[in-house]
Amino acid sequence: MGLKIVVIGGVAAGATAAVKARRMDETAEITILEKNNYVSFANCGMPYYIGDTIRSRNSLIFHNAKSFKQRFNINVYTKTEARSIDPDKKLVYAIKDGEEITFKYDKLILCNGAKTVLPPIEGINSVRYHTLRSIEDMDGIKETIKSSKVKTATIIGAGFIGVEIAEALHNLGIDVKMVEATPFILPMLSPEVSLKIYEEMTKAGIEILTSCKIIKADSNHDGKIILTDNNNNSFTTELLIIATGVKPDTDLAKTAGIKIGVSGGIEVNCFMETSVKDIYAAGDITEKINLITGKKTLAPLAGPANREGRVAGSNAVGFKKEYKGTLKTAIVSFGKACCAQTGLSYEEAIKEGFDPHVVYTEDPDHVTYYPGAKYIFLKLIFDKKDGRILGAQASGEEGVARRIDVLATAIYNKMTVYDLEDLDLSYSPPYGAAKDPVNISGYVASNLLRCEVKAVTPEEFLNIFQNNQDLQILDVRSQIEYKTYKVKNSINIYVNNLREYIDQLNKNLPVYIYCTSGYRSYLAAKILSQYGFEAYNILGGIEAIVRFNKIKKLEVIDGSNS
Repeated sequence: MGLKIVVIGGVAAGATAAVKARRMDETAEITILEKNNYVSFANCGMPYYIGDTIRSRNSLIFHNAKSFKQRFNINVYTKTEARSIDPDKKLVYAIKDGEEITFKYDKLILCNGAKTVLPPIEGINSVRYHTLRSIEDMDGIKETIKSSKVKTATIIGAGFIGVEIAEALHNLGIDVKMVEATPFILPMLSPEVSLKIYEEMTKAGIEILTSCKIIKADSNHDGKIILTDNNNNSFTTELLIIATGVKPDTDLAKTAGIKIGVSGGIEVNCFMETSVKDIYAAGDITEKINLITGKKTLAPLAGPANREGRVAGSNAVGFKKEYKGTLKTAIVSFGKACCAQTGLSYEEAIKEGFDPHVVYTEDPDHVTYYPGAKYIFLKLIFDKKDGRILGAQASGEEGVARRIDVLATAIYNKMTVYDLEDLDLSYSPPYGAAKDPVNISGYVASNLLRCEVKAVTPEEFLNIFQNNQDLQILDVRSQIEYKTYKVKNSINIYVNNLREYIDQLNKNLPVYIYCTSGYRSYLAAKILSQYGFEAYNILGGIEAIVRFNKIKKLEVIDGSNS
């Protein structure tokens, strides 16, 4: 027999590590210890099964102990919880059915993931609540809905999982309330980006309580749960789901003296080796390298977990494969609305010592003359010094994932906004445009860095507006567009007529220009600047201004979109 390899934990990282080790070494004796019943399943698909979008439960389960043995010759012990590790004797002590079992290893791979962070709620352990980390959790939620004929549900936490569960429950006809401690849902995204999903959720009837914390939970006489928030408001619910995030489950690692990093995850090198010889770690339990900053971070996402598992499995059998790091690329949807991100946010870029700039664009996912075009709101973050792309976020209905994936690839390869101008992307009327939204974001950012045009972000414009109500604001849309909604105190000169009516503008005052999305106002700014005006294009146009007007709760817009 070859190496004895023990993998603790299955799912994304553990199952991947074990199978990769087998592919690289047919002689190794490989064992997986999994504390739950299921060793390999699609945890990202669980909300969609709860909401009946995915009908087949079995489609979420890829392998069981029998199929792992048959296909990969890997021994799987389910309902087996590893309790401690002796790295000197190379032993893992585990419990199965109340009895201790000992496993000998030559190489050990820790993939036991993360655990839910429970908020400090008085009485939470006296009521029935659910989390969603395993098939057992998923089955428990489905059973509660069925047996209790649930009509009302409360979700604590409005992150990616919280939003997906909210959609699932809504699809079942359940009245959903969502509670989020921060001021906006999806706090990992910029609020002007997450607004798309917020509006889709509220339109669907989801009640969203932001800047709200549940501080007490209790049960009433008919079994419903009474929740009290930090404003001393109380309400009842039949189903309570906690989705307040996770943290690495490092208790087992600590029994082996493994070093825990500054972020709270297991510290590993690029080979997924821990501080203890012959012990590797992969997945949500580890800290990762941020590919932009080079610093350690946590990223409990399926993509990094799979890639890390692949590296750990290869190296455990003697190869030298590297895992370079993560950009935390992620996507989430509710109904037709979709939001995605990659890289750093603007605030993170500042914190990490960059001198960032941001541009906003709003362009159709495909040419507007082909039916069904949907607009993509794109936020691009880049360094003023050299134009290096630092991050991107986008929202829309169609084509969001494609654009963020292109930008993730660009960031991975340390590309600049100038490179985006020249990207050769696929084009056909149903799928895109000759000038893709990614290209356009590069044009806008590059124009700024080349000082071809002066511009302000919507947020900068609103700050100026609040402090100076006598601004010279120019709307260069058509009269029909202008009559529907507009920025207060603006004047309307259609861009095609600007040269003819330029005398209506005061050359002694700066002029702030907007259109729908930023292109026509860019043309106007170029014209006015060559006539001696100090002209500023408002990036993203009135659609971006409206977004910031809503999240800042200002009264800047007159008309139906305010």
